Amino acid sequence: MYNKQRFLPRLGVRLSVAAGALALLIALPWEKNIDTQFYWDRSPVDNVGEQDTRTFTRSVLHITSRGTPLEAWLYLPKHSSSPSPVLVMAHGMGAQKDIGLFMYAEKFVEAGMAVLIFDYRGFGGSGGLPRHWVSPRRHIQDWHAVVAHVQATNLGGQVDGSRVALWGVSYAGGHVLVTAAKFGSNISAVIANEPYVSPAAVLSTAGVRGVGRTLRLLAVGISDELRRLLGHVGLRLPPVYLRLVAPITDPKALALLPLQESEMAIRNVHAPPKRQGGWQNKVLARVVLEALGYNPSRHFSKITAPIFFRVASLDHLCPPSVVLSAVKKSGWPEQQYVIQQRNVTHLEAHSTGVREQDIKPVMAFLRQHLRLGGGDAGAAAGQETLSVEGAEEMAETQFPSS
Repeated sequence: MYNKQRFLPRLGVRLSVAAGALALLIALPWEKNIDTQFYWDRSPVDNVGEQDTRTFTRSVLHITSRGTPLEAWLYLPKHSSSPSPVLVMAHGMGAQKDIGLFMYAEKFVEAGMAVLIFDYRGFGGSGGLPRHWVSPRRHIQDWHAVVAHVQATNLGGQVDGSRVALWGVSYAGGHVLVTAAKFGSNISAVIANEPYVSPAAVLSTAGVRGVGRTLRLLAVGISDELRRLLGHVGLRLPPVYLRLVAPITDPKALALLPLQESEMAIRNVHAPPKRQGGWQNKVLARVVLEALGYNPSRHFSKITAPIFFRVASLDHLCPPSVVLSAVKKSGWPEQQYVIQQRNVTHLEAHSTGVREQDIKPVMAFLRQHLRLGGGDAGAAAGQETLSVEGAEEMAETQFPSS
């Protein structure tokens, strides 16, 4: 039987505990390297503007996504007799176009294709607040806006919007797969480098991080999400930032991505000392919660484009076993995809991926599916054209068994 005298005091205690827990989560700082500050530095930065070289030009343009301008670099090959096919690129989790993507773009444009690299909202040269908001939902909105713009406008006749390929690494490796599912037959090819394909990768990272740090990470994520929700009812609190990367070996380090010592040493090799927008090693903590529900593999059945997967045997962030399992469950015919596996870590795969022996298979794949012919700049410049079969041998490309 309902007892009002007992129920109300218990309810009061429970509400008090809940309110105390909520206040504790919102109150900061209670973790080292957790803060609520991010300075958006819009001062000039070297080497992020236009370029004019012997083989290509680079211009800066802006494309709108949900009312916010995205900054992009457009690389165009010289000596092309007609608009070139275009490869659309963006970086992975917490990174931006001036952190190493130029070295890939220059390889691709010299092979005869146009390249468009963009920054997500809140990163690099793009607009948007709060800064460094990593969000699968928002990132995919940006991808859709850019691809739709390219196909609708041909970028003013500078590219062939009927021949579009997508290139993404890490988190963006998942984004390009979701985008390919959205655009269907309008996408000619997909390059998914060390891709995030399902929450199984999150669980793998949690195993590396350990239970204690994982629970602390969830608490910080909840704190930031609560602050975001309170903003909708008029209580505006600054967002919560946590470190993007930190060494696995530091038991006290709390970061979204735990890296091996070798990866910490090379993570800035291809990045300028000063980066656009005042890039810092931090992201909004709310991504911890959103990432749990992000599953690109759910969209695999809608992808019709051929896909080149690149995986790294020593990758603990996006383990190859997770990628291979998702591919095997996709139902794709084997001729729809290629898998290149190399004996490196997650970050090593990206930093070494432009080596001649590693990028040639990707070039061959793109040449075939973007229909790069003799009229394109790369062929005119005497670039070697490889069959996909030959490229597979060169890079130890592996086809998973059915």
